[in-house]
Amino acid sequence: MKRGILVYDHSIEEWRLWIGHTRYWIQQGYSFEVKIDQYYFTAFLEKDNDWLVTLNGDVVFTLHEHEIYKVRVQKEDYIPVDAPF
Repeated sequence: MKRGILVYDHSIEEWRLWIGHTRYWIQQGYSFEVKIDQYYFTAFLEKDNDWLVTLNGDVVFTLHEHEIYKVRVQKEDYIPVDAPF
């Protein structure tokens, strides 16, 4: 698992995953682990009127567009934003 951050891109109104200096696509339904306090929880990105994550298939919370979230992901499951395909 790679550590990164989840950041809202206001210009396109979508979330982006950053690992090091590389941006990756993250869309509805993608799974990752989000850090809360010192623990990581399995999360799924969702969109209703707001962007949400569901933790461990049970708890739902709204992502705040001005927050940066620490995450862990399987890097090979994500595509860089600037990929040529």
